[in-house]
Amino acid sequence: MLLPVLGRADTYTDWDQALENRFRVTEIRMAWDNLDTIPDILDQFPNLEVLKVNNNRIRTLPQSLFRCRKLRKLIIFHNRLTELPEAIGKLTHLEDLEVSYNRLTKLPDSICYLTRLTTLEVTGNQLRRLPAVIGNLHNLDVLRSASNQLDTLPASITLLNKLTLLDLSENKLDLLPRNIGKLQNLQFLYMARNQLDDIPESLGDCKKLQELDLVYCGVMRLPQSLADIQRLELVYVDDRTIAFYPNPRFAYRQTIKVVDGGTYPYRSSQ
Repeated sequence: MLLPVLGRADTYTDWDQALENRFRVTEIRMAWDNLDTIPDILDQFPNLEVLKVNNNRIRTLPQSLFRCRKLRKLIIFHNRLTELPEAIGKLTHLEDLEVSYNRLTKLPDSICYLTRLTTLEVTGNQLRRLPAVIGNLHNLDVLRSASNQLDTLPASITLLNKLTLLDLSENKLDLLPRNIGKLQNLQFLYMARNQLDDIPESLGDCKKLQELDLVYCGVMRLPQSLADIQRLELVYVDDRTIAFYPNPRFAYRQTIKVVDGGTYPYRSSQ
């Protein structure tokens, strides 16, 4: 008989064992388990807070999932989901939603009801748009949407004033919002391999920016306003980019790294 995970009497890796202790279950962990489906029994666990079923072959989400009112984390990356149902908006306690590397073509507008969300990871799907209402996620701290098909960004993205990390690498974006400087808490911005014409001057208003990746994003000249960001430490560009002239006061801190196209990875965060 499978027992709960050692040291965590509330974490289970077996459905039958979990059902026998359904009021104790706060976490179900079944990653790398060759799952094709999730049984429609999740509402049998009234205290479920975390569901980790990443690295499986799951194609759909059961209706019982959306009755898990205490769910805080839904980790389901590396599966075969083609959609997130509108019912996802019922999970109003959700703080962490990770659905990267599935087969999603869109995100439902009901995601705007997930106002406690701090992490949203949708990298490696087939998304063409982010929801127009994404700005309603006012507690969002991390947004990763790299390796999709995005060609535009919703205007409301600049309302995410708690955002510290924004990764939009490897998309088809040709512009950034002119008022991107409203993201006052932004620390990490990754825009590599897009089709940008320029970087808005207002990015210089992101005074907490520490790392900026613009390798092969189409940009030829960087705004001089970046030189006045005291906390800026690393700027990654390619050999086509005309960088800003460093502010002498911050030159000791700011490093502009010219990256060869074949070099990968080149960031410690990759």
